Amino acid sequence: MKTIIKHFKTVSFFLGLSIDIFFLPKVTSPYYLWVGPIDVAVVFTLILIRQSVRRYLHRRLKHIKKDVGLFQDRSQKIIEEKGITFSIVEKINSSATYLISFFLGTLLSHVLLYYFWSSDVMQVWPIFAVVGLCIIANEFLYGIVPDILLFFVALTLFVIFNTPIFLNRVNNNSFLISVLVSAVGISILTLILQRIYLSKKEFLFLIIFSIAFPFLILKLYYLNYIPAVPLALGDSGFYSSIQKETDSNNVSVYNKKEDGLIKGKKYFFLEKNAYNFEIIKDANTIYFFSSIISPSDVSATITHSWQKYDEVKQIWIDQSKINYEISGGREDGYRGYSSITNISQGKWRVRVLADDRVVGVKNIEIK
Repeated sequence: MKTIIKHFKTVSFFLGLSIDIFFLPKVTSPYYLWVGPIDVAVVFTLILIRQSVRRYLHRRLKHIKKDVGLFQDRSQKIIEEKGITFSIVEKINSSATYLISFFLGTLLSHVLLYYFWSSDVMQVWPIFAVVGLCIIANEFLYGIVPDILLFFVALTLFVIFNTPIFLNRVNNNSFLISVLVSAVGISILTLILQRIYLSKKEFLFLIIFSIAFPFLILKLYYLNYIPAVPLALGDSGFYSSIQKETDSNNVSVYNKKEDGLIKGKKYFFLEKNAYNFEIIKDANTIYFFSSIISPSDVSATITHSWQKYDEVKQIWIDQSKINYEISGGREDGYRGYSSITNISQGKWRVRVLADDRVVGVKNIEIK
């Protein structure tokens, strides 16, 4: 029990992180646009409350010791020796601290789950690594700065995810706008916090971070570690034939066949050689089907990039590219397919792209 109390801040964080796993609405849901902004507003309000408490205590303790580490054992001892009681204020500070951790968990869950759904986890591992480092710092480093850093990281990823929704387009321009908006936004928030209470070192550190972190995101973007959010790859796979038909309700229906298709093993969320496809006589064409899940009114140019692995050069080589336009809003995603003929033996893959940003990748091995 003592261990839980000691690490209650971390417990609060992971409690908030886990709740959204069960209650987070789909990106196509009308409720989606309300969840994130509410989390952002609540976290920043709690940070403002905690900073106001810091300013109050700093002014009260200034005549005792100049650089007192507030809320540490040493400062508490000084307070007790001088007969000063801040029980109510300290309770407000403790409550704000735990609530910040909880709602940071829900905000990060909101962001990370959508990033996870939008791409392969092996592609976006740098994002998860940055967030992981901030979580560790939040647990072991004292002060408000780790909370603010984690909030700024979550806010930046949140803005990058949602800007294409407001612009109704997923492309390079929407991403650059989102990075600019996040950089300006966290700089303004830093100035607001400075007006309430930040030490010179804290203020300088946060200003540098507000400039450096967006540049890091840009670097990851051009290294293709940022997926084509908010798009996500839904139902997808390889087939021996696909026929598009229209039913009695004038709804498109895709009849897909898997003759000769042997599905490979799947390890949790990782797929290794997702399919083994055995070519049968007079069937040298393979089809790839994909559905792209996207918020309402968001449009994008989707590309099916067929690539074959060169065993000698050990690189993937483009074989064919097929483009088509999509417009979001359909719960099961916007559907499309492509095919390649005279396919040879070896390892193949189809990269589903949106303006050259990876939405998803599927592998196939021809034997």
